[in-house]
Amino acid sequence: MRIAMFCDSYHPTVDGMVSLVDTEKKFLEQLGHEVHIVAPDPGAEHRLEGVHYIPAKEFKSYKGYYVPKGRSHTTRLVKEIQPDIIHAHGIAMVVFKGFISAWRLKVPFVTTMGTMVTDTMDYYLPFKLPKKLMKKLSWIYIKSILQHSDACIAPTRPILDELKEQGLRPKREGIIPGGVNVGMFYPRPPDVELRDSLGIKETDRVLMFVGRLSFEKHVEEIVQCLKLLPDDVHLIVDGDGPAEELVRSTIDELGLKDRAHMIGMVPRAALPGYFSLADLTVSASRFETQCLGVQECMACGVPAVAPAARAFLETLADCEGAFMYEGGIDDMAATITEALKVCRDEPVRKAAVERANSYSEESSARKLADLYQRVISEKKKHPKWYKG
Repeated sequence: MRIAMFCDSYHPTVDGMVSLVDTEKKFLEQLGHEVHIVAPDPGAEHRLEGVHYIPAKEFKSYKGYYVPKGRSHTTRLVKEIQPDIIHAHGIAMVVFKGFISAWRLKVPFVTTMGTMVTDTMDYYLPFKLPKKLMKKLSWIYIKSILQHSDACIAPTRPILDELKEQGLRPKREGIIPGGVNVGMFYPRPPDVELRDSLGIKETDRVLMFVGRLSFEKHVEEIVQCLKLLPDDVHLIVDGDGPAEELVRSTIDELGLKDRAHMIGMVPRAALPGYFSLADLTVSASRFETQCLGVQECMACGVPAVAPAARAFLETLADCEGAFMYEGGIDDMAATITEALKVCRDEPVRKAAVERANSYSEESSARKLADLYQRVISEKKKHPKWYKG
């Protein structure tokens, strides 16, 4: 198959969607398929060879993201690629352009709903509307895309259920999580030099957060929680984003500079070294549709602490290597305290690895390819809507 992936964000942006697209592309190509990436243009210095770019400008409300500008001749681009199917990642303007082009050219179109954008609008929209009206209009738009897609893909069952609660009735549905790179993320001994460079002692205990520092992830709550934990507990924060200043100021205000270590968005190849130092990976986000970062940390033998919400209800459920809490910062601190008592036990670490490894990259890619084939076959039955 020739597959065109339309992405609302791509390199140099670093987020879960970008990691997912890279993984899908890699393994679909290993299965013998041809994958074309269509993304907003980040400028000459950031362009990658082989990517099809749509003219764009930086999104002022969210540094590091880009939005299309002007006419982009997307339909002409799709004609040049001649895809058998278009796979959209996201729900914003690049995806909308792909959707219109697919409709015009009668190309099968599937969408992965990997971000619940209705949770983020209050933080990033450049204009303000009453919340209820904004949410209502957003769901009208989202459902119009998803219900007219030939398939709607969600990374986890709770996300698909939530979409259906909003009235979505997809033509075809699929639950296909992003795959964990088990060849990169696996248990290994602590990186002593790295630990020393951060000023962390061998006897200290370490919490790890990895991901975008966006407001909806509430990383500042993990910092607030750190204040309630013993002095030998440290926090490593990997990531950058619009909430970075909030996280830094929270660290400063609470006097935690010696225990909270912000390392920026390190290259993915360097992450296993930091994971090797961690006793627990922690999330305060009720926003996640899967949270691949937590799963990658678990694949390195690091148990997880996360809220009992959305994707975590599926990805961490009934796992000895995961601990979930219901309430706020006090409940998070209590759960971390209990988890720290057992997180170095071999059965707990092994359970974390086994759960993460159940989400393999190759398995996800095969599920995706099978769904593509079913969508294309179904579309062919309706020549009015298919141009093969």
